[in-house]
Amino acid sequence: MLALNDDDIIRLVPNIALHGDANKDFFFAFNVITGEQYRLNSSSFWVMESITEYNEWAKLKESFFQKFEVKREQGDKDLNSLARQLLDIGLVEIEGDSLL
Repeated sequence: MLALNDDDIIRLVPNIALHGDANKDFFFAFNVITGEQYRLNSSSFWVMESITEYNEWAKLKESFFQKFEVKREQGDKDLNSLARQLLDIGLVEIEGDSLL
């Protein structure tokens, strides 16, 4: 699995809407064109929501470490794995990445 670079720009793909209700522990991403829905856990929802604010990978990582108490090595691994999963299912994209 390739790691994202700190200068990579990550963004939600067009037509993805996010919805969450922390009181009900219910979070999902919805493609408004295809109707596909993806159930998310709270940390995945936080990452996707944060991508709209911190689209630079380095800034997103720093915000992640401020929000969640996790060792940096494990957090880097987990965050990269989540980003790759989101890329693989087509919820996010890397700007200028012609391989995705």
